[in-house]
Amino acid sequence: MGSNIKIRFKIILYLLVMILIVLILRLYFLQIMSGELYAELASKNITREKTVAAPRGNIYDQNGKLIVDSVPVTAVAVEPHIVLKNEDVMKALSDCLDMSYQDIKEKLEKSDVSYIDRVILKKDIDAAAMIYLKENSSNLPGVEVVDVYLREYNFGVLASHLLGYTGEIDEDMLKSEKYGDGYEGGDQVGLTGLEETYESVLKGKKGKIVYEVDPLGRPVNILEETSPTCGNDLYLTIDIDLQQFVEKILYESILEVRQKKIKDTDEYYKVPGGAVVVLNPQNGQVLAMASYPTFNPELFVGGISQTDWDNLNDPENYYPLNNRAVMSFPPGSVIKIVTAYAGLAEEVISEESRLNCTGVWLGLGEDFPKFCWASHGSLDIRGAIKNSCDIYFYQVGDRLYTKLNNTEEFLQEYARIFGFGSLTGIDLPHEDKGLVADKEWKKDYFKDQPEYSVWYRGDTVNMAIGQGDLLVTPLQMVQAFSILANRGIQYTPYIVKEIRDTEGNLFPDSLREEYKDLKLNEYFIEIIEDGLVQVVGPGGTAASAFRNFPLDEIPVAAKTGTAEFVGRQDYGWFASYAPVGSPEYVVVVMLEEAGSGGSNAAPIVEKIYRYLFNID
Repeated sequence: MGSNIKIRFKIILYLLVMILIVLILRLYFLQIMSGELYAELASKNITREKTVAAPRGNIYDQNGKLIVDSVPVTAVAVEPHIVLKNEDVMKALSDCLDMSYQDIKEKLEKSDVSYIDRVILKKDIDAAAMIYLKENSSNLPGVEVVDVYLREYNFGVLASHLLGYTGEIDEDMLKSEKYGDGYEGGDQVGLTGLEETYESVLKGKKGKIVYEVDPLGRPVNILEETSPTCGNDLYLTIDIDLQQFVEKILYESILEVRQKKIKDTDEYYKVPGGAVVVLNPQNGQVLAMASYPTFNPELFVGGISQTDWDNLNDPENYYPLNNRAVMSFPPGSVIKIVTAYAGLAEEVISEESRLNCTGVWLGLGEDFPKFCWASHGSLDIRGAIKNSCDIYFYQVGDRLYTKLNNTEEFLQEYARIFGFGSLTGIDLPHEDKGLVADKEWKKDYFKDQPEYSVWYRGDTVNMAIGQGDLLVTPLQMVQAFSILANRGIQYTPYIVKEIRDTEGNLFPDSLREEYKDLKLNEYFIEIIEDGLVQVVGPGGTAASAFRNFPLDEIPVAAKTGTAEFVGRQDYGWFASYAPVGSPEYVVVVMLEEAGSGGSNAAPIVEKIYRYLFNID
C-alpha cells in the first residue's frame, strides 16, 4: 500500500517538474527569443494612426474665374466594427445627428467590411452636434469628429456635364488598380466628367496623425503629424460666360420649339433634349459644351438622396445626367460633306458634273423609290449642298457603291477619315464612338437573321444622306467641320488647358493641341465650302435663320440636317464654322425630335455667332 503512494507521489512530482520546465522554456522563448517582436507589437497597441483629408484642386475657366472649389466641413467618422457592438452609442448618435437608429445601423452594416476602417456617417454637422460629440468622446468609442472637404459650385448648374460630380468611393473601386494607393473608405472621388478624368490630378495627398493612446484607446499624445497637400488646379478652355449664354439659348430655344406643331398635324414637337458644342478650330479647344436637360451637381455634395437619384434617372425627365454632346444620333444631311468629298475624291462626280432631281429617284427600282423634299432640277455639287438635295446625294452614294462593286466601301472609308466611327480623344469619360456601319458590321449584327445580314446598294444610298445605321456624336460633327475649316488638319478636341499646382507652377506635360494632317485635297474642300456658304445665303436651307446676319462681314459656312428616326420625330442638326477664310469658331447644334434643322437648330447658331462676334 505504502509503495503505491510513493509511486503516485513520484509521478506527480515528475509531472510538476515537466510543467515547470515547459513554463521556463516558454518564458525564455517569449522574453529572449521573441522579445523584440512582441515589444514592437506592444508599441503598436498603444499608437493609433489616422489620415487627414486633403482638399481637391480647384477648377477655373480660361479667364481664371473660379468654377469649382473645395470647402471644409465638419463630419462624423465612425468605426463600424466598434459602434455596431454598442447600442448606446448608436442611440446617442441618432439623437445627436437627427438620424434614425435604423438608418445608422443599415449604413454601418453595409460598411462593416474589411476594406473600410471608418465611414463618414454624416457631413456638415451643426455646431451643437460637434460640441456634444467632442465633450462626450470618452463615452462614444469608435466615433470621431473630423474635417472633410465638399465641392462648391460657384456657377450652379452651368457646365455640369463637363465638370461631373464626386461621390463616396465603394468597395469595387477600392479593389481596382486605379484606386489601389492612397484611398480609403469614405473618400470622395470623381465619378463623372472632368472630376473622373482628372481624379489623380485633383485628389491631393492626405495628411497623417499618429497618436499615443491609453489602454481605453483615448489619445494622450501626438507622436507624428504630416499636413495634407492640396490637389492640383485645372484651368479649362471653357469660357464660363459663353457657356452660360449657350446653355440659356439652348434651353429657351427648346421651349420655343416645343410650342410648334408638326406641319399638317396637331402634334407638337417633343424636343426632349439637345446639345451645342463650340470649338476653336485653330487648336481644338472646346469653348462651350452644353447638353439639355441638365442637372445640379450640388445634389451630389455630401451624398445624393434616393429621391433625387430616382428623379435624375426617371425616363419622364429625359435622363438629365446624359451628356448628349458625346452621345450618338442619326446625323441626317450634315453628313453630306463626307459624301461630297468622297464623290469628288473618287471621281464619281466632278466640279462641273450635274445630276437631275425630279423629286423622286428610281435608281434602286420602281419598288424602292427614293424621294427628295423638293424637285430641284439639274444641280452641280455646290447647288446640291445649298439645297440639301437628297436625290443628288443618293446618286453620289450609288456611284460610290457601284465603283469596284463596293469592294472598297468608299463612303465608309471617307466617313472614318473625317473622324466618324471612332473616339475623338477628348478628355471626358464615356464618349461614344458612334457607328459607321459596313458589310462586316451588318453581317455580325444580324448573324441570327441571315436574311438581313447582306449589305445592299440601298444601304450605301441611305448612308449617303445620313440615314440608315449611321450614328455620330455632336462632338464628332464639330471635329469634322473643323477639318474642313482647317483644310485637312485634324485637332484633338480638349477641355483642360493647363494643370497647375498650389503654387501656380505649370505642369509641362499638361499642354495639348495634338493634331495630324489628313492630306486632303484642298481644292475639293473649297468646292464644298462654296456650297456651305450658299446654305445661309439667299435660297439656301438656312437663309431664313441668317437673313439679318451680316454675312458680308462675317461669312458663315454651314449645313442643315433633318434626320429620320424610326418611331420618333425627326432630329434637327446645324453644323457650321465662321468666318470663312479665317475660321475662329465651329458651332454645332443637335436637337432631338425637333424637326427641321434649318428652321429650329440654325437660329440657335445664329444667336451664338451674334454673341461671339459681339454683333448686338
